[in-house]
Amino acid sequence: METLVHYGQKVNQLYEAYNRRDINSILNTLSRDCIWEVMGQPEVTFAGIYHGKNDVKEFFGKLEEALDMSDFSVEHILENGNLVVATGHFNAMARKTNKRFSTIWSMTFEFNDEEQIVHFRDCFDTLTCARAMKEK
Repeated sequence: METLVHYGQKVNQLYEAYNRRDINSILNTLSRDCIWEVMGQPEVTFAGIYHGKNDVKEFFGKLEEALDMSDFSVEHILENGNLVVATGHFNAMARKTNKRFSTIWSMTFEFNDEEQIVHFRDCFDTLTCARAMKEK
């Protein structure tokens, strides 16, 4: 992986926290009025736009309820000023259907002057995820 500098290191620590399921460490990096965007069709039950720490905590609850992540890997973390872009892939199983799928992802993080996340956006293959989550 690339040599990480300030905000890139912070994002890498967030992924390490996620892999430990330490959601509180992630929430502690958010600004009070953070915007957290996750793409997806209606079948993707955790998709939506979340505002603030309480909503983001709800997002992580929905994500855990919906998917069993068997592999979540970061491939690149790129930093430009207060903006970080990370890419990677994950393998998961939709808990309600037991259907497995894989996708690549790209996530952006924007930080404020207090080094808190003010905006997050997650992009991944939402159609593949929706198909895995859709019950017949």
